[in-house]
Amino acid sequence: MMRCDFRRLHILDAARKFTAVSDQSDADAVDRVFNVLSEDDRTLTAQALSASQADICCLQEVENLVTLTAFHNRYLKRWMRRGYSRRILCEGNDTRGIDVALLARVNVTRVVSHADLTHRAIGIEPVGSAHWDGRIFRRDCLEVDIEKEGRTLTLFICHFKSMNGGRLETRPVRHAEALAVRKLIEARFDDPAQADWAVLGDFNDYLEIDGVPVEDHGLGPLIDGGFSVDALMMLQANPMERWTHYYAGGKAYTALDHIFLSPALAARNARARIRLMRAGQPLRVQRFEGHRFPGVGWVLPKASDHCPLSLTLEL
Repeated sequence: MMRCDFRRLHILDAARKFTAVSDQSDADAVDRVFNVLSEDDRTLTAQALSASQADICCLQEVENLVTLTAFHNRYLKRWMRRGYSRRILCEGNDTRGIDVALLARVNVTRVVSHADLTHRAIGIEPVGSAHWDGRIFRRDCLEVDIEKEGRTLTLFICHFKSMNGGRLETRPVRHAEALAVRKLIEARFDDPAQADWAVLGDFNDYLEIDGVPVEDHGLGPLIDGGFSVDALMMLQANPMERWTHYYAGGKAYTALDHIFLSPALAARNARARIRLMRAGQPLRVQRFEGHRFPGVGWVLPKASDHCPLSLTLEL
């Protein structure tokens, strides 16, 4: 496991070096990445994140820490009354260079990347073309301890294998990732059911379609036997509103993004407030009839193809 905590390194300016743009070459590199997206897209993404009013933002598909910092400073802070003092990203396994990351304005006490975790180390049989010494997470499972109100909340931030290549064909990979996360939780806590933890992110799989359960998903290890509780399914009574993503090819509204809570955390937050920020969704997402940010187009510009999911928790 790789522990990403700059305070433990004997390089005094390490955190500043990797989170600040300090010279022309760094600035040019950031601009090359930013040019992939339009100015409108970046602004809409910042608006969607700002609308969540979150103290902690868990992100997917972030290129690197310098880019995250530049986005935070150039865009996100303009839409929020205050920014995020902690910005955390550990390089993962995706060959496209997209990683999971975290923005926080609360105390972060522990950060561990599991990007290097292998099938052999965690004891999970490889599937498909994978091998025993291959890495089990397609990106990472970023484990972060947050301290708030004298309590510690542990987050496992994920971005599972996509459905490219077919949902059923890629299901075994997501199942292996979900099982690995469960094993990490069971290794971390003596009694996982009573501990304060959440697994969250883009899991690229859904548990239901408009309230009708599906059994062919790859997320079973996270929910089987009541291991965790899906917050959106627990708190949103209307099944037609439990979607975070629209797939135009099949005109399907599903929840690919999840916040899985430990049983103890779910029990204490049975009436918590959960929100989906859909104002940045493109106009072709016709099920959403609410307010949209100015400038949203039929397909583009848009904030994202996913809706940010926001949850207020009592610790």
